[in-house]
This record gives sequence, C-alpha cells and structure tokens, in this order.
Amino acid sequence: MSLLERYIQPGESQLPTVSHTGEIPSGQPTCTITIDGQEVTAIPGEAILRAAQRAGFNVPTLCDDEKLAPAAACRMCLVDIEGQDRPLPSCHIAVEPGMKIVSSSDALFKLRKQNLEYILSDHNAYCMPPCQISCPTHIDIPGYLELMAKGQHVEAARLVKEVLPFPYMLGLVCPKPCQEVCRRGLVEEEIAICQCHGYTGELVMEMDVAPTPFPQKVASGKRVAVVGAGPAGMTAAYYIALNGHAVTVFDMMDKQGGICRYGIPEYRLPKVKLDKELNSLWQLRDTEFKGGKKLGRDFNVDQLLAQGYDAVFLGIGAWSSNPMRVPGEDLPGVIEAINYLRQNAEGDPVPVGKGNRVVVIGGGFTTFDCARTSRRLGAEVTVVYRRSRKEMGAHYSEVDDAEHEGIKLDFYAAPVKIIEKNGRVGGVEFQRMALGEPDASGRRRPVPVEGQNFTIECDTVIPAIGQIPVLDWIERDTGVRKSKRE
Repeated sequence: MSLLERYIQPGESQLPTVSHTGEIPSGQPTCTITIDGQEVTAIPGEAILRAAQRAGFNVPTLCDDEKLAPAAACRMCLVDIEGQDRPLPSCHIAVEPGMKIVSSSDALFKLRKQNLEYILSDHNAYCMPPCQISCPTHIDIPGYLELMAKGQHVEAARLVKEVLPFPYMLGLVCPKPCQEVCRRGLVEEEIAICQCHGYTGELVMEMDVAPTPFPQKVASGKRVAVVGAGPAGMTAAYYIALNGHAVTVFDMMDKQGGICRYGIPEYRLPKVKLDKELNSLWQLRDTEFKGGKKLGRDFNVDQLLAQGYDAVFLGIGAWSSNPMRVPGEDLPGVIEAINYLRQNAEGDPVPVGKGNRVVVIGGGFTTFDCARTSRRLGAEVTVVYRRSRKEMGAHYSEVDDAEHEGIKLDFYAAPVKIIEKNGRVGGVEFQRMALGEPDASGRRRPVPVEGQNFTIECDTVIPAIGQIPVLDWIERDTGVRKSKRE
C-alpha cells in the first residue's frame, strides 16, 4: 500500500504515529476533555496532539517533534473542535477544560489526503516560500519584491492590497514573522521585507487616488455596519466597500485608527501618515465614518440591524489589560499598559516624568512601547520578564533598541506583590523563575524558584502581560452570543 493510500481510509491502514505514552507527572493540574466520544485526562495548556497521543489516539503527523516549537506545517494532524468553524491543527491548539474533539472522520481523512498530495507533489505551483507561509495574510512576498525591483511600485502596492489594504502601516509595526524564516538569512541577513512594503505604501500614499487591487464593483444595494475603526474594522470595511456594498464605520473614539492611533506610540507610527493611508478607504464610494459612537452605550447590534443594515462586523479591539492577580495592583501608581499608551497618545497627563522610576512587566511589543515611551519622558525604566530574552514576544530589534536607549532588562522574574509606600506604589517584589517543560506555545514554562525573592523600588508600575476585549456590552445585547472560551 502506498504512503498516500494509507491516509485515505481510517483505521488500521493508517501510518503509525509517534507514541507519547508517558504518564502525567504527579501533582500536575489536569482537566477532562473528550476525544471521539471518550473522556481523556489532559494537562491544561498542552497541545491537543500530545493529549491524544498519550491516550492512544492515532492522529497522523509528519512535522511534529517534541524538541521543536509546533509549526502546523504538514496539516496532517487536523481535528474538529466543537465550537470552531473549521478543522484546526492539533499540534498548535492548547487543551482547554471541557473540549470536545473529533480526531477521526471521513471529512478529516479527505483533508489529510489532500494535504499529503500537496506535500508529495513535485509541481512547483504547490510550493510557497517560507516567508509567504509565515505571513498571517500570506502576502505574495516574492511577487511584490520583484515588482519593486523593477520600479513598479503601484503594481507592487496593488499586489499587497489584494490581502492587506494598508501596507505602510503594517510595514512599520508588523512583528515580521516572514523575516524570521527568510532564506537570505542563511547567506548573510534576511531581506527587510516589512520595510519594503512599508516603503511602497508610503510612495503610493502621495498619489491623489490610492491604487486598489481591483476596481470597485457596482453598487449591490447592501449596507454593512462595521463597529471599530482599528486595523480589523478598517480592513473589513475596505474589502466590503470594494465589493460594492455601502459601509458605515462606527468607533467609540473621535478619530479613526483604533489601537494603531491610541496604542502605538508616535515614534513607531506617525499619525499624519496613518491618516493618509487610512483615508484610502474614504476614497471609495458609499463609505462613511461615525466617531464617538460606542457599542453598548449609543447602540447595540440589534438596533443596527433594525436600522436596515444587512450585516454587522465587530472589530472592537482589546482595550483592557490582563490582571497580574497580585496584592497591591490597585494602588495609585499602577496603570494598565493600554491606558498608559492611550493617555499619552491623547496628550493627557501620565504618571511618568523626568527622574521617575518605572517598572514595566511583560515581554511583548506593548511592553516595549510603554518602556520606550517612558524613557522618552525622562524616566529610569526597568523591564522585567518571567522567561529569557529569546522567549520574548517582541521582535529582537525592539529589545535591542530598548537596551540601546538605556532601558534595563531583568529576566526570569515574576511579580509577587506591589509594595505600598505612603499610600501609593513604592516598589515591586519579584520571585526568580526557572524554565521548565515547553507548553503548547512551544516556549518553556516558567517555574518559581523558592527562596529567591527580590525587590525593585519604583514610582510607577505598568503591567503589560496581554490585552483582552471589553465585552460587558454583550450581556445587554441579545444579538451576540459568547463562545465557551469567553
């Protein structure tokens, strides 16, 4: 039986997979999930594939290796998860309590067969370069780089805009997953892919009429309400309008841009140019912006539908921060990262100035936006992260630039409590961490080291450990349902 034929039918004809039959360590928190109707004990946060293999389920995989971060490259380990609208790679999705999973069905075997056909094919048309695969929007990177090399910047912009309407904006703030796998890096250094489409985007911004990937279609007579004028909402509105539908964009802020305007500092994304690029949407027919209109306060989804909108798109962003859940985080002097950046962007007073001592907790882009903004305001800044430098979510260039600007970095430490002094923040007590086994993200899980606590004195603490959407309006809106993950 051929390799391909073994994946066509379920059951014993399948190829054997790597067996992970090790026991769950004693004392490890567990939860119960269901796989193919059978209850399985799993570890919250581990990959579904690991739990399935340990329980004896034969989920095929070609690219999985415990020593490597999950890549979901082969797409052979697809499973169906209740509540999800499409099969997902089990090597890349973390276990959550109560999950219901199907690992074996005719539909899944059909998909696996199709994916294996692509892998085994020797036709170049099936092959995508690693940079394009790594890009979440799968921009035709080789295509637009070739057009740029020929000086055809308008055509290059059109090609990018087929999947991404705002190339300048993304060129400045993208985390650059494409460049991490650029094959040119094996020779010297990676191509500056993001800066290239950012440059093209900046050139076409100066045109009287911005180029579009295709001509706007004739009016359909349909109306769509887009809630949120950030990158998600504006992108949706752009393609909805191009397809001939009338679009109204609502936002709680007076100006467009969402998190790009109010959450990304000026030094990273100049707002004059941000507006220039976003204004390409308003050049399209039947587009309208209504600022100062907040979902749940000024309207709800049902009211929009009652006003004659045929569809509603929600792109409300993540305007609240994850709590640290440590004593003292409600003290004066503790400010959420997104609120800090927003106040600074709007020109409001912030609790940071020359000579202040600021501790920023986290390791992502927002962490360094807060840290570098504080440094520009004259503060002494320390960034504290619970893992190592290489596990940081921010791009290495952001971390290097922060160090060059005089920001201190302290690794392997997690906050234990905020220390009070004279009724406000006086410092932060941290506990040293060590790295344990990898979690579902592929990063090693931080483990506390007993007896190794220390304190950093400071005036301001900025937790930047992730953001979440504000969803309190859902309880008052019968037109929207929460998923189990909420």
